Amino acid sequence: MSAAVGRAPLTSFGSRLHARMGAVGSAVCLGIDPRPTDHPLTHPDRVAGDPAGVARGVVELYRSVLEASHTRLACVKPQSAFFEALGIPGVIALAQVIADARSLELPVILDAKRGDIGSTAEAYAAAYLGDGVWSADALTVSPYLGPDTITPFVATARSSGRGVYTLVATSNPGAATWQDERTEAGRLVHEHVADHLQALASEHGRYGSIGAVVGATRGTRLAALRERMADVLLLVPGYGAQGGSATDVSQAFDRDGLGAVVSASRSLMPGADAADFAAAGADARSRIEAMADAIEGALTAR
Repeated sequence: MSAAVGRAPLTSFGSRLHARMGAVGSAVCLGIDPRPTDHPLTHPDRVAGDPAGVARGVVELYRSVLEASHTRLACVKPQSAFFEALGIPGVIALAQVIADARSLELPVILDAKRGDIGSTAEAYAAAYLGDGVWSADALTVSPYLGPDTITPFVATARSSGRGVYTLVATSNPGAATWQDERTEAGRLVHEHVADHLQALASEHGRYGSIGAVVGATRGTRLAALRERMADVLLLVPGYGAQGGSATDVSQAFDRDGLGAVVSASRSLMPGADAADFAAAGADARSRIEAMADAIEGALTAR
């Protein structure tokens, strides 16, 4: 590993994230979703299909992107499924990418969407919010087994200065089927989850360890959820390739331009014409800078 695993500082995750955003002047969260066949530098044919060689290529590509662009990134969001799909070399690569991000002082949000209860949830929390090789600054979780799904993750995050982003209103086409159903109390299901998260966040102060995932394509509901979860950090996927614009995502921020980061993955990755890793890093940086500037412009224009 290029960086030693260590315990996160016991300042809140939100405080560290906002300090980072201020230092780099950006709310961009780079989604790290390796698709080896999408780029010549990571294509299996480049290494005769060797899984370990593919994983090394993935690490090298993202290392070049991070080294070139870390000064314009608020954080990174590795998606564990894409690494797991590469087998044992892939999960080793995930640990290395996390270590590389940490060496550049980039907060890491691990997008694993874990959702379980009791001792199993505690084990997931220890794996991803503890001090192991997959230790992240924050973790995404699914709440749909009930509030006891969230509790073990929140307890671990609060004790270690980390964060938990719970799915609330996502961007996928089928999300409304369940998330927008109306409960007997008159709230939509996602509003019910949002209110629970706001109650948790209000117990320990604004923008601490509690976060929510709200898709960029949720339209006016994004602004309503920002107001409804006034103390909750927002992670906003769906920018770029999924159709969300800078104007859309600007609704996720409070009046001071805080409280949210916006993630994109495919739209920020280097083009297939990048001939080497250095060129790939430079290409990605230009895309990240354009996204950061677009969001800043939309926030200024509000």
